[in-house]
Amino acid sequence: MPTLVVLATTDHKLADAWESQVPSGRTVFRLGRQEFPGGPLAGLAAVVVLDAGAEVLLPPSLLRCPTIFVGEPRSLPFEQAKLAARARVYLSYEESVGRLREFLPLVEELAEKQSMLDLLVEKSKRAEPARSGVRAATTAAADAAELWDFLEGAVENLDSRDRLITEFRRASRHLLHASHAVFFLREAETFRADRGTSYFAADDPLVAFFENHPVVIDGTIWENGADPVAEMAVRNRLALWGARLLVPVHDNGRLLGLLAFGVRDDGQQYDEADRARAVFFARLLRHCLAKAAQINRLNLVADQVTLGGKYLPSTIVLGPDEGAPRHVPLLVRDLIGRVRRTREVCRVSPADGQPFRAGAGLIPETGGVWAFWEEVSAEVHDATTRQRAGRRGLLHDIALTLSHELGNALVSLATLRHLTADRPPPASLLDTARADVIKLEALNRQLGLMQTLHEAEAVHVDMRDLAQNVGTALTLHVEVGPDAVPLTVSKDLIEFALRSLVEAVAENRPTQGVQELALQVRSSGSGSELTALLSIKGRHLELEGILPEPTDGSVPNQGRLGVFLAKEILRLHHGEIHAGPGMEGTEILISIRNL
Repeated sequence: MPTLVVLATTDHKLADAWESQVPSGRTVFRLGRQEFPGGPLAGLAAVVVLDAGAEVLLPPSLLRCPTIFVGEPRSLPFEQAKLAARARVYLSYEESVGRLREFLPLVEELAEKQSMLDLLVEKSKRAEPARSGVRAATTAAADAAELWDFLEGAVENLDSRDRLITEFRRASRHLLHASHAVFFLREAETFRADRGTSYFAADDPLVAFFENHPVVIDGTIWENGADPVAEMAVRNRLALWGARLLVPVHDNGRLLGLLAFGVRDDGQQYDEADRARAVFFARLLRHCLAKAAQINRLNLVADQVTLGGKYLPSTIVLGPDEGAPRHVPLLVRDLIGRVRRTREVCRVSPADGQPFRAGAGLIPETGGVWAFWEEVSAEVHDATTRQRAGRRGLLHDIALTLSHELGNALVSLATLRHLTADRPPPASLLDTARADVIKLEALNRQLGLMQTLHEAEAVHVDMRDLAQNVGTALTLHVEVGPDAVPLTVSKDLIEFALRSLVEAVAENRPTQGVQELALQVRSSGSGSELTALLSIKGRHLELEGILPEPTDGSVPNQGRLGVFLAKEILRLHHGEIHAGPGMEGTEILISIRNL
């Protein structure tokens, strides 16, 4: 096809001079005289000789054609055209009149080659939709079958996160024809690849970009001039991972993961259908991962329930109108009925003839009832055994204590029984007998106190004043602090207990008595947890069962009923007595709480 030479000028003489230099066999078209047809010029080789003053005549379809620009050198239009590389050749008006024929053959050759290239591009554009249609038709059936296989595999592997991700990777590579696929999923403050060691931090610019722009990125066609930092991060990741397609896994403004796909196996570019399918995979992966986490938690709870049913107390949850199953013990059924009547939590403790520990209560959310029960026959047996051993031990201590108290006092009285009128008793024996009678009278008073321990009345007292009263009665040094120690206790019983303990310690120091002994009063805690801390300090302290530690065969309480009662009174006040280290050696420590 001959080359078309287009002359664009309003000067007819100049046009005639140009036309006279056109080689023979070329088609000449003058703009201005004739209307140039619109539309594409694929396959048409055209050369434009353009006058600088007639550029407005040039139609858009001729802008890409090789051009010879004619104008006045150093004029504004001429110099702007040169700076913008508007044409292939630049001539002055005088040069164009005589030298145009020298440049036309070269520019014609360029026009022919450009027309051939445009024709090939146009053919490839026309063939591309046809190829896409053929590819879609041939793969539609296979993709549909593979999609159903993938959905089946995904549902089957919902209980395992690793197997689920493997199934998604396999299906995405097959349906997208990707050479490789890597899933980056959020783990705490990083996004870590499901295979290999690749990762990126949660504060990476890539994350901020995808959270603000949840779009699929195709590395071959994507352009982002608004944020160069984000574009550089995306380009670096595409190159580093060898990826062509990046698909975000997005959830309400938060990036949960990123799917990176390599180039297609067939060398083609990803089309719109591929990108839509990738978005479908990302959304489905998000839902499946959430359900997989729920199923894992449910499986964990199910395993715990199974183990709990084997090792923990039995439990049951009933609806508002649901009856208790037949396997539930009668005691628990009674508790459930009582809860539904009283609308309160009910509990039962194990006892003789009733080996269950059980409880039941309302469920406010549903109006139903919860209940639990545990068969504790062994615990009841152990408690009964301990109670019997404790009672025997208590009787043993009382018996030995009374035997010791009565035995010492009856020695002198038994001696008097063997005396006659002929043999009057010596004065020393009479003094001993009088002392023993006084001890027996004191023992009788203590036995009377033992009978009334359960009748003790609590009053509000300051333990500092109570200790001072005991110190005054026994001429004992008492150390108190500046802060009050108010407790609700049985004042008479506590005074008796402290006096008995101090007297026992003093009797065990026959050469010193209460000398160099001291009773110190402190406190700890506050409110209902306030505890009075008393300590008996001094040297050579001795109190049977406390200091030193008791031994087998020793007489409990050193044979003193007052010490026995003192210990019981302390237990009654939720206290205890023991030996412990102090500033001046080992001390006897006593704690007392509210009755």
